[in-house]
This record gives sequence, C-alpha cells and structure tokens, in this order.
Amino acid sequence: MKIDAKVNNIPSLTWNWLKMNAAELKIDSELKNKSNISVSKLENGITYEKNAEKYLSGITPIECGMGKKVTSILDENNVIPQALIVDAQKKISKPVIIDFDCKNDSYNFSSQIITAKQNSEITVIMNFTSDKNAKGIHIVQTKLYAEQNAKIHLITVNLLGKNYIHLNDIGAHTEENANIEVTQIELGAEKTYTGVSANLKEYQSSFKSDTAYYTRGSQTLDMNYLCTHNGRKTDCQMMVYGTLKDKASKTYRGTIDFKNGCQGATGNEQEETLLLSPTVVNKSIPVILCDEEDVAGEHGATLGKLSNEILFYMNAHGISKEAAEKIMCQAKISRVAQMIPDEKTREKISDYVEEAFNE
Repeated sequence: MKIDAKVNNIPSLTWNWLKMNAAELKIDSELKNKSNISVSKLENGITYEKNAEKYLSGITPIECGMGKKVTSILDENNVIPQALIVDAQKKISKPVIIDFDCKNDSYNFSSQIITAKQNSEITVIMNFTSDKNAKGIHIVQTKLYAEQNAKIHLITVNLLGKNYIHLNDIGAHTEENANIEVTQIELGAEKTYTGVSANLKEYQSSFKSDTAYYTRGSQTLDMNYLCTHNGRKTDCQMMVYGTLKDKASKTYRGTIDFKNGCQGATGNEQEETLLLSPTVVNKSIPVILCDEEDVAGEHGATLGKLSNEILFYMNAHGISKEAAEKIMCQAKISRVAQMIPDEKTREKISDYVEEAFNE
C-alpha cells in the first residue's frame, strides 16, 4: 500500500516557506489484517444502511475537511459507505457507539454517513482503539447531514497505539435552524491527521467544535478546520485545547469563511496550547475570510509554558513541577471530555492520559 498525497489544504494560501498550506502524507506499508467495527444496539427510529451508495447519490455532496484526496483513496480501495438515518421528529435518548477495534499490523478504511431528519436529534461516539504498541493505518470519513431543526453531535476518540497512522476526515451540512457539534479527543497514534469542514447552508444554522489533545514523544498532529457561512444569522464556535511535550509537533489551521449573503453571521475560534518542552514544534494559523459586511468574526490563540507564578503556587501547596504539568494537561482534556455523554468512554480517556504521563 502506497499513498503519496497532500491533505488538509488550507483554503487561503500563506507563504510556502512556512510549510502550512497542506500536510504531506506518505505511506508505504504492507498490512495483513483488517480491523473490526461494531455498532451498539440501535433504538427505534434509526435506520442502518450497510450499503449506502444509492442513498449517498441522492443527497447534497459534501467536501470534508481533509480534502478530495482522502475521498479518492477510499474510492480506489472500493470502500462502501454505511449510513445511520434518524427518522423525522425522533430524538434518540442514548448515544450510538461505534467501536473501531484496530489490531496490530492491520488497516481500516471506512466511510460513514449520519443523517438527522427534520426535528430529530442523535449523538454518535466513535472510539478508535488498539493495543499500546500496535501499528497500522486507520482512515475514517464521516459525513453529517442535519435537516431543518435537527441536531447531530459527533464524538471521536483516538486511543490508538503509538505506531498507528490515523486519518479522521469529517464534513458537515446544515439546513435551517440545524445544529452540528463535533467533539474530538486526540491522544493516540504516531501520526494523526484530522480535518473538519462545516457548511452552514441555511438561516440560523450553527456549528460547534471542541478538540482536546495531548501530543508527546515524537507524535505528529495535523489539524484543518473550516467553517463556511452561507446562510443568514449562522454561527460557529471552534475551540482547541492541547498540550505539547518532548519532540512532538502540532499544526492547527482554522478558517472561518463569511460568504456574500450571510448577513448577521457570527464566528469565533480560539486555541489554547500548553508547551512543556523547548523542543516541541507548534504551528497555528487562524484565518477569517470575509465577503460580507454585516458579520462578526473573531479569533485568538494563547500558547506558552506554565508561568513561574503558577509553579510557585503549586509548589507552595506541595505540588511538584511534573505534577503541576500533569494537572494542567488533564484539565484541558477533561474540559472537552466532560461533553461526552458516556461514562465508560470518559473513563477510557482518563486511564489513557494517566498511562501516557507515566510512560
């Protein structure tokens, strides 16, 4: 298996020498096994389509956050999309949990479609797990369709082994007064690439993303978030909280794009990054594009190490520097993990972080 491609292309190019316009994806590996996928028991009101190719051809096309190349990779490998479709007026009380059990020396290419019909609600949790030292390739693409007054909450949790390559590609489409939320926990894998693209198509639709990560050792995390405002009085909120340690590297691209005709739209993106080593590499490029006058957009980024004042306060209460770093890192992850309505998933995240700090 050979893949040589550029992914996570930023919609508005910056200087090439910054090396942030896209991520270089190079894979050359022969893998023997295929990972397992299991879906929790579904409530009444959800239709599950194992082969959703015909269904996909009849709905609005979506371009996901990582770009067309990931879709091409899936097509070249004959990946058949699967779909979860929530009936109109139906509010699913319990989250649907999809477990991706990734084995050693294995691969998984999958495509998911989640559609919430008019006035419906659903939460979907995707858990990506493997053994600690497992190696492999994991590519998942998820397309979200929220019809009028519908709500979708997608949660993805990356707890893969240290030798995995992980691609998480997400696209979202909202109609009038619809809401889509994407919550991501990025902790595992040697190299992680994730992209989220949301199209706020109709009046008063909204998008919210919350991402937490702890990147350490020689890990690489590459993110690309894009929210496009087309409808009037649409709103987006994109938040990223993370910690970098050792020789880890992280790239964050965040773009809010106000299109002509989206009067009254609002957008906000914020990033908080804690740097625990002088050898980490952190790249951030928040962007606001504007082709409409009556809009309000803002962005900000806070990054740095723990201040001497915080360390002094911690030491005064018997907390060492290492323990203080752990507390602050866990706080960032817990801030996002508390949005996950499943206790077992939250416990897995907590245990993973605890083990990661003790490596």
